[in-house]
Amino acid sequence: MLPLPAYNYSYAKARLIGALLKLENFSAFSQLTLRIDGKDYLPDVCLFPKCDVNLSLPEPVEITIMPVLAIEVLSHTETLQEILDRFTAYFGAIVKSCWLVVPVAGAVIVYSSPEKAQLFRTGDIIDEQLNIQLPLEAIFD
Repeated sequence: MLPLPAYNYSYAKARLIGALLKLENFSAFSQLTLRIDGKDYLPDVCLFPKCDVNLSLPEPVEITIMPVLAIEVLSHTETLQEILDRFTAYFGAIVKSCWLVVPVAGAVIVYSSPEKAQLFRTGDIIDEQLNIQLPLEAIFD
């Protein structure tokens, strides 16, 4: 049985999704299963280029395209290394950018590759790969 997410994790994730839904050029999805090299991954949040979703149609059996952004929110039950290993898999599957949200630190780390990251603790989160600028206070008030 998987451990249940914690209060701070859940709140930060909800605030993050709310902020991402305001982006005009993207569609946000929560807990979407990505199949990469025969293994299932479940990023906390994914962004795809803006798409129409018809909820009255049957569920797609498999997602065949990768998101442009995969976001993980660090919980008290995960290690940083586990998340960084997932980021390596995401980048290998041609995800353009990965974000690590760290609720306890009020920070977001934007990875443009497995070797290049930028820390944001004040001001705006800037993802140059995707041309996204998002106020950090939208997640951490």
